[in-house]
Formats: sequence, C-alpha cells, structure tokens
Amino acid sequence: MYSLCKAYRFEIICVLPILLYLFVFTFLPVAGVFKISFTDSASGDFTFDNFKILLGQQEFHTAFINTLIIALGSLTLEIGLGLLLAMVLSFQGRRTGFLKSFFMLPLAIPTVVAAVIMSYMFSSSGWVNRILLDLGIIGEKILWLSGDYKSLFTVIVADSWKVTPLVMLILLAGLQSIDRQLFKAAKIDGAKPFYIFRRITLPLLMPSITAAVIIRGIDAFRIFSLALVLMGENLKVIGTFAYLEFSEYNNQYLSAASALILFLIIMTAVLVYIRFVGKKGLEAT
Repeated sequence: MYSLCKAYRFEIICVLPILLYLFVFTFLPVAGVFKISFTDSASGDFTFDNFKILLGQQEFHTAFINTLIIALGSLTLEIGLGLLLAMVLSFQGRRTGFLKSFFMLPLAIPTVVAAVIMSYMFSSSGWVNRILLDLGIIGEKILWLSGDYKSLFTVIVADSWKVTPLVMLILLAGLQSIDRQLFKAAKIDGAKPFYIFRRITLPLLMPSITAAVIIRGIDAFRIFSLALVLMGENLKVIGTFAYLEFSEYNNQYLSAASALILFLIIMTAVLVYIRFVGKKGLEAT
C-alpha cells in the first residue's frame, strides 16, 4: 500500500483537494441528514417515528406525487426537445454558431430569474393568456399558478425551457461523434431516414442519452428554487416541502426525513434506469 501511494504520490496530491471538498461539503452534510432523520425530537434516541409521521401526512403524499409528475414530464420533454434541437444543429454543419448561442440563452439565465420570467408569462394577465385569447383558443383567462394540474404543466414547461439546452449539448456531442460514413452507407443501400434514425442514430446515441437522463433525472427530482419562486406554497414538491418544514415550521426532523426519502427516490430511479434501459448505453462507452 505504501509503495502504491509513493508511486502515485503526485496524482494523490492532485485529487486530495476535491476529495476533501466532497467529504466536508457532501458526505458530512448527507450523514448529518441521515442521523437527524432517525432521531427522536424529544428524547434524541433512534426512531422511525419521523418517517411514520411523514408518510401519514396528506401534504407529503401530494408533494411526492407532484415531484414524480414534474420529474417525469420535464425529463420526457427535455429529452425530446433536446434531441430535436441537437439533430437540427448536427445537420447544419459549420453554420451552428448563431443557432447554438440562441438555443443556449435560457441556460445562462439564473433559475430564480427564469422563475420570475415564467411567473409573468403565466400570470392571469400574462403573455400566455393573451396569446391564447387573441387566437380564440380559450374564452377566459386560465389561472396557471393556482396550484392544480395546470400549475404542474407550468412548472414542467418552465423547467424544460430552462434546462433543455444542457440536454441538447450532451446529445449534440454524441451525434457529432458518430461516423458520417455510416449514414452515407445506409443511404446508398436505400435506407429511409426513419430507419436510419431508429437503427443507426438511436443505438449509437444511447451512451449520450443515458448520460443526459441520469444528469437531468437527478436534477429534475430535486427541483426546488424554480417551484418555490414560481408557485410558493400553492404547489409543493418534496424539495420545497423539506424547506418549509425546516424554515417555516422549525421541524428539522421531518425536513431531514423528507430529504432522505428524496435521496432514496433519486438513487432508485437512477439504478433502475441503468439496470433496465441504460445498461447497453453504459457498456457502449
């Protein structure tokens, strides 16, 4: 062991700062949340009561369902739009500079600012209602921010608008790594565009799709600031539920328990995706 450390001393020194950073700012806080979530608020003993109380609350059930709907909805929309935009840029060749910069604009906007912009757009007198009214699609204003299913749609659209450029970049890098000779050979053999997309593009793009799904899936499940600024307490997700339990109701134990459940949901979703969908994509890398 000593000889191994001596042989890779320079590499270990280079990696040590990031390991120290992860230990102090990631491992220790996560370990603290684990500890608090299993701690009794009165006696300080080990207990599962926090989870029993949490799972018995209808408000947490609603936040749980909202989180799943927003995560799955935004992830589906982002992968679809990101793939579409990536393919548009991929076929533009060298003329992608302006388009890429234009598509990247939402990613440069801070999340809080993006939430404020979306709140103006989806307010009762916002642009969305005005456009729909002028086109005659609706007869009266829609209350997008009222906290019902329309609010779920609003958060999904806002999150997708903000983060789709990131998915686009990941998929664009994957598309540009595919050998163009494969497409030319398929066209010479008489393959149709849809067949080429289904049989060549998608299989070779699976590593990038897997990376995009994992990166965005983790971020989508832990959505917080966008939902909090856009909806406040009208629409709770697990992230805002944990925050409000800690800051508004001064209950760190239920807050830690809900945060731990969110952590387990994210880990389970990632492992299930890798096991059943992304395994071939990861192996291809």
